[in-house]
Formats: sequence, structure tokens, C-alpha cells
Amino acid sequence: MKLVSKFALALSLVAVSAAPAAFAQSNEKPKKDKKGKEAAAAPKKNYSKPFIAAYVPVADLLNKTKDAAAAKAEFPKVVAAIGNDDDRYEAGILAINIGAGLKDLAFQEQGIDLLIASASTPADLKREYTFRKGAIAYDSKRFADAEKNMLDAYNLGHRANNIEFLISNAMSQQNKEAEAIAWIGKAIDASKAAGPVNKTYLVRAAVLSAKAKNYAGAANFYKDLIIAENNPDYWHDALAFFDRSRDFNPEETLDILRLMRATDGLRFQQEYSAYLDSLSYIGVRYPAEAVSLLDEGFAKGLISRNNVTFSERYNEAKGRLAEDTRTLAGTIAPAKASPKGMLASLTGDSFFSHKDYKTAKDLYESALSKAPVLDKDGVDQTDRTRFRLAMSKTMLGDYAGAKAEFDMVTGANRKAIAEYWVAFITHRANATATPAATAPVS
Repeated sequence: MKLVSKFALALSLVAVSAAPAAFAQSNEKPKKDKKGKEAAAAPKKNYSKPFIAAYVPVADLLNKTKDAAAAKAEFPKVVAAIGNDDDRYEAGILAINIGAGLKDLAFQEQGIDLLIASASTPADLKREYTFRKGAIAYDSKRFADAEKNMLDAYNLGHRANNIEFLISNAMSQQNKEAEAIAWIGKAIDASKAAGPVNKTYLVRAAVLSAKAKNYAGAANFYKDLIIAENNPDYWHDALAFFDRSRDFNPEETLDILRLMRATDGLRFQQEYSAYLDSLSYIGVRYPAEAVSLLDEGFAKGLISRNNVTFSERYNEAKGRLAEDTRTLAGTIAPAKASPKGMLASLTGDSFFSHKDYKTAKDLYESALSKAPVLDKDGVDQTDRTRFRLAMSKTMLGDYAGAKAEFDMVTGANRKAIAEYWVAFITHRANATATPAATAPVS
């Protein structure tokens, strides 16, 4: 990411102060309005006579002769003649304008220092020039100085120019990652308050969090990104960091990877391996999903048939697929008739893996009608069953129904996973047309 702001170049836009005219006006009587009342006068300036004598010839070199280089050469005489804060303020304005004409940032910075040091400088100008001093330091890669001055400007009330983002970057350049993350968070908050969140900020926040090994933080920033944009690369990174942020059991990991696949987010060989491991962590299960997954990975060139592990697992799943498919229909009636909901839940899993989401939904609903859904060890699998029901409804295009089911999930891990599925649902609901039955989850 390119970190140089180039904000300092905008300093050439400052207005030229016409000090000689100001000297004359300092002795004028207050003007009156149409009703004869005195209008509010600007604060009277009290320039010293030695300063005026030194200032006018230099200002003329800049404004009349248009010779900024000559004005710069004579400017030390102006500084030497400064006798009070009004002088200091006017000298600062002159230096800034000389530097702008010469594109000399260092000379402009000298003028800014005079302005900041002057008690005559209005508070709003002092705030803005403090920021500009920080911008010059930032462009010059003096990040400690940039941080200090931008923080001063922020504390004085400056909120423009993406200041929070720049402060964060200045801190990051000094390897102050925790502070940088906190300030990128401020930048994100400011962006959200102004309108759609700036995605560059979210990416930067995620990168900083990952660098600090704060995977939960990175996942949260990427979650904001996938909410903002249905981008497969964002989905990959969001779910990859999310998976690293908690301890998930194989069933939970499977439903994370299913979502990564549904969003076209699978990217790497190890993700296909993890997906297969989750499918078959107790023997060879779900051969239809394994075959479909591997066929897809081979076709995309993300995994190779020449990889012995993938080719062996493919052949194994392919060998079981015909029998699994042949016997599948006969499992429905016994599952629904069983007084125990877990049989219907597990049978629903098989139909889900075959992309028969309608039958899977019916079986999950049958299982939940016998809740609590207890496995053979007496562990309550109601949350797991409800989650799979919500996934089935998602793939059937029943987004409102799916969201209602996800909202009823209570377990901490599955509730967290559900937030990502709900984001997926929201994008699907907003899409013009995406037939649910052709979704890449199997």
C-alpha cells in the first residue's frame, strides 16, 4: 500500500497576505454601516516599525517582481526584525507563500513554525497549519514528527484529510502496531459516520491486525468488508481469519468451509484438504460432496489430480458414491419414524451433501420436532441441527426463513458462524437472480 499522502503539496493553495495594506488599515477608523453604527472591526495589528521596514521590500520581491528566490534570500532580514506576535504571524504567512512559489516544503515548514508560535494566529488557522506541518513531515517520511503534529492537530479539532488514517499509518511505520490499529479503528468509525465505510481502511485494519497476530480482530474487519461488498477474495480472507480466531470442531469447520465454497472463496490446497478432513473425520462420509468438491477444485486448477492424496481420496469417494446414492431414498422413512431426532438430523446431512436441500430441510424439521436432538453420547445437537436447517433454507432461497433459524442458534461458535451466513443471505437476497439449487455448496 502506498503510504505517502502528498497532502503537503496542497500548501501551494494558501492565500498571499498583503501585509503593506494591512499596515495601512491598522490605523483606519472603524467603518460604519447604513444605520450609522460602527461595524465590528478586525483585531488591530501592532506591527513594529523595524519589521515593516524589513518586510515590505521582501514582500515586493514576491508579489511585484515575482522573484520568489530573491525573496527567500532576503527573508532572514524579516525574521531578524520580528518584534512581536503580529510580526511573527505575518512573517510566517510570507514564508509559506515564498516556499509555495518555490515548491520548497522545508521553507514552508519554517513559515508554519512561525505561525504556530505566534499568539496572533487565530485558533482555526493554528489547527490547520499544525496539520499541514504534520503532512509535510509525513511526505518527507519523518513519521515520528508526522504523528506528533497530526495528533496535535486532531486534538485541536482537525477532522479532515483522512487524518485518523494518516496517524495510523505514521504509527505503523514506527512499528507501533497496537496504536496503529486503534487509530485505524477511529478512521473506520469516522468513515461510517460520513457514509459507506471506506474499504481501504478496513483492508488496512485487517492487515495490521493479522500482522499483530490478532486474528479475531482481522476477522471482524473482514466481516465488515464482506458486508460492504460480496467479493470472493474478501470472503476467503474473512473466513480464513475467522477459522483461525477460535477453536472449532470438525462439524463447525465444515460449515465454515461450505460457506467459503459457496462464496467462491476457496483458494488454496490446504483448504481443500481441510474440507475433506471435515467431511470424513469419522470414516468416509458424504462421498457425493467429496467428489463434487474435488471435481470443482480440479476444474479450477486449484488442486491437481497428480497429487497422490487428492487422487486417492477422490477414487475412494467415487467408489462409494454409487452405493450411497442407491440407498439414500430408503433412509427417509426410518429416519422420520425414529423417536430419536438425531437419526433424522444425520440423514438430513446425507441429503444436504447430495444437494437435495428440500429433503434435507424436511428431515431437519422432523428432527427438531423431537427436540432435544441428542446424539449417541447424550450430547444435545439441537443447535447443529437448526444450523443445518438454516443452511438448507438458504440454498432453497428461503432467506427470511433461514435468517429466522440462524437467529435461534445459541451456541457461541455456531452463533458466530451464523453471522457470516446471514451476511451471505443478505447478498443473495439482494441479488437479481441466482438459482439456489445451482449454488456451489454440496
